[in-house]
Amino acid sequence: EALVKSALEPEWESRFEGTSYGFRPGRSAQDAISRIYLSINKGEYYVLDADIAKCFDRINHDYLLSKIHCPSSLKRDLKQW
Repeated sequence: EALVKSALEPEWESRFEGTSYGFRPGRSAQDAISRIYLSINKGEYYVLDADIAKCFDRINHDYLLSKIHCPSSLKRDLKQW
């Protein structure tokens, strides 16, 4: 699993919004707080805090797998995990 994560993570990290912090490698709650502080000091007053509990349980996993560019044997493994 760690090998697959290390292979897939760089591509997907490059696609994510740069200002999101939840469950991202190398990012912490303190990083998010610092970003909020900087935004408020610039006059930006909109901060989104979303609780996505059980979101992953309800998301269309087949659709997610269709977006991953890897061999079908690896996709089977990912689906089983």
